[in-house]
Amino acid sequence: MDKKRTFLLATLITAALLLAFPLRAAVENIIIPPMQYLLWGAGIIYRSIPQFWIWVIMSAIIFFILLSPFLDDLPRLPKRHKKTPPEKGPIESLAESLKQADKGIYFKWAVANRLGKITRDWIAYRERLDKRWQANDLARLDGQVSPEVYQYLDAGLNGSFADYPRPRLPFIQKRKPTPLDLDPNRVLETLENEMENECCD
Repeated sequence: MDKKRTFLLATLITAALLLAFPLRAAVENIIIPPMQYLLWGAGIIYRSIPQFWIWVIMSAIIFFILLSPFLDDLPRLPKRHKKTPPEKGPIESLAESLKQADKGIYFKWAVANRLGKITRDWIAYRERLDKRWQANDLARLDGQVSPEVYQYLDAGLNGSFADYPRPRLPFIQKRKPTPLDLDPNRVLETLENEMENECCD
């Protein structure tokens, strides 16, 4: 290993020496003139500043260098931490969605989607399913809810608001009835009754 390293080092030194002579002129033309110009400009700036201000700046730098070891012992103002609002829970999000349910088909679908996910999770818990997606078809409700409620939950969980586009002439044509037009409070009452019956049984 030592011979290989020595040979590699000798090769690199030889290559550097061989390249040094051809590149000497290029280095002198590219690097040295800009450095000379930079030093010349710095000298002009230095001579244009009054000596008084140079001494003031130097004294301030020396003062802060000497003071820096003691800065850690000085009392510091407590940092103000911005209070981040708590994350909204599912009930709070559902309540906000219910307030906006009359604004359009998207908000109606958003409410139905939340209720569909709640129903799916409840079915998965009741049936002891390992994965929640196994309850996505809602078939395990098995006629326990009305067809309207079933279609509403299925449209929210497995459908999209894009399935019910606006009419081409909204001022003339009326939107066709959709399963999402069902009052979500009726769905909530049905789910509450089913959950209460399940607990009592």
